[in-house]
Amino acid sequence: MELAYELILWDWNGTLLDDADFGVSIVNQLLRSRGLPERNREEHGRLFDFPVIRYYERLGFDFTRESFEEISHDFVRTYYGSVRQCSLHRGTRETLEALRQAGFRQAVLSATRQDLLEEMVEAQDLSSYFECLLGIDSVHAPGKAGRGCQWLAAAGLEPARVLLVGDTMHDAEVALEMGIDCWLVTDGHHPEARLAATGRPLFPDLPTVCSALLGPALERTGTR
Repeated sequence: MELAYELILWDWNGTLLDDADFGVSIVNQLLRSRGLPERNREEHGRLFDFPVIRYYERLGFDFTRESFEEISHDFVRTYYGSVRQCSLHRGTRETLEALRQAGFRQAVLSATRQDLLEEMVEAQDLSSYFECLLGIDSVHAPGKAGRGCQWLAAAGLEPARVLLVGDTMHDAEVALEMGIDCWLVTDGHHPEARLAATGRPLFPDLPTVCSALLGPALERTGTR
């Protein structure tokens, strides 16, 4: 079977892990404790951005009263204290298994701290599907794109043979910087209307991503 891509590089938060509503609930806690108006999921989707400081500014946090670092620390502490309550997106395990059976290599690329990424993936019992988990080692480490570029070069992978699957406009920017293709799912942190502006292929969920990846390969073999 000839595969269109050799490696599928998965984003974690919002793509495989269904944590968008959970993240919104924590941000709303932070807003409420500061007397700021809470926002619904749709509003958060319109405002969510990278770097995250832009998102907090749009929500109304006052950085003359407290630093971005303090607010970010509050979010991170609460998020990682309860993230185990989050489940995987529908079809995640089945998608990873089908792609493994078809011969795709798979890895995770995330802006999450390395040790926390490893803990989350292990907690969901998904570690065996990935040959590498690429998180951020420290505040001085390169960003998501830099981390991905370093690993692709070390692994000897051709960018044309790598696909990044994510859920935000930032994932499209990362893929552009890395020189790789990108597909986006619309059930994560950014709504379809914003993702459409990237010009990247959009999919409603992981099962449709799986079908799109396997379809061309199966058609080349003349089987279904």
